[in-house]
Amino acid sequence: MKRWFVLELLIPEQFGEAVSNFLIERGATGIEELEGEIRRERLRTYFPLDGKEKRILHALRHYLKSLEKIAPGIPRSKIKTTSLAEQDWGENWKRFFKPAQVTPRLVVKPPWAKTRLRKGQISIDISPGMAFGTGTHATTLLSIRALENKLKKRGLSVLDVGTGSGILSIIAAKLGAREVWGVDIDGVAVENARENVEKNRVSAVVKIRKGSIGGLHKKFDVVVANIDLKGLRRMRMPLLNHLRKHGSLILSGILEEGKEGIRLHYLETGLLRWIQTTQKEEWVCLTFKKK
Repeated sequence: MKRWFVLELLIPEQFGEAVSNFLIERGATGIEELEGEIRRERLRTYFPLDGKEKRILHALRHYLKSLEKIAPGIPRSKIKTTSLAEQDWGENWKRFFKPAQVTPRLVVKPPWAKTRLRKGQISIDISPGMAFGTGTHATTLLSIRALENKLKKRGLSVLDVGTGSGILSIIAAKLGAREVWGVDIDGVAVENARENVEKNRVSAVVKIRKGSIGGLHKKFDVVVANIDLKGLRRMRMPLLNHLRKHGSLILSGILEEGKEGIRLHYLETGLLRWIQTTQKEEWVCLTFKKK
C-alpha cells in the first residue's frame, strides 16, 4: 500500500503564506491549517513517500533558517515528520476540504458534501485524491477565473497542461467547451483526474492522458498551464505550438517576483499579445492572445 510523508510545522504566523507557497512549489499535495498557538501557525502537508523526503526536509530547514535571519528574535520553527497510509490520508482531507464558491457561477466541493446552489450556479465535485487542485489555492483560483472569462463563447477546445486533479478540465467542460484534453506526467494525478471526470459526467468531452503534450498532434482555442515557473519557461514553444491562431494562453503558478521575466520570455517569441495580469496574494496569472 502506498504511503505518504507527512510534515507538521509550528511556525511564526508571519511565515504562514511564504512557507505554504514554498511547500506547494515543491510538490505538496495541499496545506492543512491546524489549531495553532498565540502568534504561531500550525500547518500539515503531505508528500509521496518516494525517497525524496530527506531532500525536501533539508530544503525546508534551509528556507526556514533564511526566514528567521530576516526576522531575528521570533520563536524558532518546529518540524515533526511521520508517514501515513493512503486511506488515512484521504480521511484527513475530508476533515478540512469544504465547499468553496470560486467564482459567482462556480462552486467546487468534495463528493461527500451537500450544498444548495443558487440559480445559474454550477457545481464541480472534486475528490482530492493524491493530486494538487481543489480550487482553494491562489494559482488554481486565478486559472479558474481566467478560464471562465475566456469560455464565455461556447464550443471552444481547451488543453489543460499539468491537469492534477482535473479541476480545470472539468470546469472547461461544464462551461461549454466542446473538447478538452488534460495532460499530466504524474500517473497518480492522471488516475485521480479520470475519476473526477467520471464523477462530474463529462467523459464525453474531457480526455485525460499521461505524458507530455508532445504526443498530442492538435491545436486548441485555449491552452492553460498551471505549473511551476521552470516548467513554464521550458515549455514555451510546445505550449505555443498547440495554440491556434487568435487562441488564448493562460499561465499560472507564477510568484510575483517572476511575473515580468516570464511575461517577456513569452512576448519575445513575437507570436503573442499580452492581454491581462491578475494576482491573488503573491501569485500571478498571465493571459496572452496568439497573433
